[in-house]
Amino acid sequence: MKTLKLLPLCISILICSCTTENQNQNYTSPNSELEKFSYSIGVNIATSMKEKHDLKDIDGMSIAKGFNDVIYNKELDISLLGTDSILNDYFFKLAEESRYEQAAKALKEGEEFLIENAKREEIKTTASGLQYEILRLGMRGVKAEKEYVVTIHYQASFINGEVYDSSIEKEPVSFPLNAPNGTIRGLHEGIELMSIGDQYKFYIPANLAYGNSSPEGSPIPPGSTLVFVIELTNLATIEGTCLLYTSPSPRDATLSRMPSSA
Repeated sequence: MKTLKLLPLCISILICSCTTENQNQNYTSPNSELEKFSYSIGVNIATSMKEKHDLKDIDGMSIAKGFNDVIYNKELDISLLGTDSILNDYFFKLAEESRYEQAAKALKEGEEFLIENAKREEIKTTASGLQYEILRLGMRGVKAEKEYVVTIHYQASFINGEVYDSSIEKEPVSFPLNAPNGTIRGLHEGIELMSIGDQYKFYIPANLAYGNSSPEGSPIPPGSTLVFVIELTNLATIEGTCLLYTSPSPRDATLSRMPSSA
């Protein structure tokens, strides 16, 4: 049985909601084979589009006219190239509106979480709004500063405790602390508080993380407050990677002390 190849996406969008409530008043259920076939196309396309886009405010008359103009080879009121541009702009607008709604919700949840979290005795808050607690102290002495390459084990989670990234079962991560895109601001600030062997837990508000953006390919929603457990395992100079000190705890032991959720 051949699979019916439906019209291109732009035409699918035009037909997906081609009838309004008023238009449906004069409509009768399909009886003929052609009516049933046509109705099935509408259901198929509308179901597909509803799953992908929140299309509520649509002019059914314009949808029907655009569809008929193409089917019956009539002159288009808007060129095909023009409709492509309009659709791209409209869906971009919908995506932006959805992103801002998600960000606003996440920002509110993050602010409420940080207010309550700050009440805990073990929580310290910096001038920027970064919150942290010390889980374990290592060797006192050289602190992580901008001129060093830092090596860390980490566990990253959301405020609900869901872990979305971790160095557990992986190698630790090394990067220059002064690299422009080395890490988010809150984590950069937090690591500078640490000495080798320290393990800190950071609560990073959205403005010190990714703000209203969502990193490409990342599970992090816009506006998210993030939680990181960090163990600083090594420091080295940028110029010659001269080892200053290495944490004496073996990798497995280090990771075993990481909390199961952040």
